[in-house]
Parts: sequence; structure tokens; C-alpha cells
Amino acid sequence: MEEMLTVLNEQLCPVGQAPRETAHREGLLHGVVHCWIVSRRLDEVGIWFQQRAHTKKDFPDYYDLAVGGHMDCGETPETAILREMREEIGLTAEPSQLRYLGYTREEVRFPGFFDREVGYVYLYEDDCPAFAPGEEVERMVWVPLGELIAKELEGAEETAAFLETGEPVRIGREEWCVHPGEFEMIVLPALRADGKDG
Repeated sequence: MEEMLTVLNEQLCPVGQAPRETAHREGLLHGVVHCWIVSRRLDEVGIWFQQRAHTKKDFPDYYDLAVGGHMDCGETPETAILREMREEIGLTAEPSQLRYLGYTREEVRFPGFFDREVGYVYLYEDDCPAFAPGEEVERMVWVPLGELIAKELEGAEETAAFLETGEPVRIGREEWCVHPGEFEMIVLPALRADGKDG
């Protein structure tokens, strides 16, 4: 069955429904959810990212936010992010464990693809997340906050990350999905307000 999305107007009010393929072809504004997962490892704060499965239609093998997905018709952002956490990375969270940080707007356009999204952004803190990635996720990597700041704010060409086993990996700038301004404008200020940037 084709995935149906709620279409939004510029005031972010529902104005109808459309199949996902249609929304992405015609640039219909719709809602997605993002979750940034923060963990402290060896007395250092970092953020988890997923590597998208090789079989994904959009951006296969790219590194992306720990959790991200479309809101189904009738879903609230909170319901959608809890569902996506279970489906994508196997984490079951309580609503009280999520912190809503705000929303962002994204637009991605290339031939045959015009994606306009409102991303509802959440923060989830867990120093020992028990990931069980689903079929859409290849693996999880943890990036120290300083490395992420260097990538996002200073344009670093390569980022040091670590697998769940602790094995180091290097990720080139061209290997990341891009979410313009989300880390700098929404996530980092929240972490700094909590004193987690030091």
C-alpha cells in the first residue's frame, strides 16, 4: 500500500493528503520528524548517527540523523518519532524522555525530486542506547561533539566517528546527508544551555 502523507500549507495547517511519491515529485509541503540522540562516552558528549542501508531508494549508504522519517496521515510529531525510533533503530522511548526543540524547514531539489519538508526536531539522551537497527539502517556511529562542531560550523572535510564497538571510522564530508542549520540553530544551542558543550 502506498504511503500517504498529510499536505501542509505555508502556515503548517493540514490541507489534504497525497502519496509520498507525489509529494516528492511536486514539492508538496509535508511533515517529518528528526531525533538527535546524545550520549556521554568516556566523559565526552557525542551524538549518534545512522548509516542508511545500501538498499534505500534515497541517499543509500549516506550518514544521517539517528532517526528521521515521515509522519503518517493523522500522526502527531510525538507519535511519529516514537514509531520511527522503534522501526529504524529498535529503541523504545517514553514521551517524557523526548525533548521537543522546535521545527526546521528543508527543501531539496534535483531532476524528478522536489522535497519540501517541515522537520519537527527532538532530543533524546541515553548514555547506553541498546540499538537494534532495522532493515533501513546499516549501522550506528557516535561522533564527539567537538568533531560535529568542526564539521557543521567550520567546514571540516573529514569527521572522526566511532562504531558501537569503539572502532574508529573516518567519514568524508560528501558522505553525509545535509540538514542545513538544524544542528547550529536548534540542537547546539540546547546542548550549550544544558552545559553539554564542554
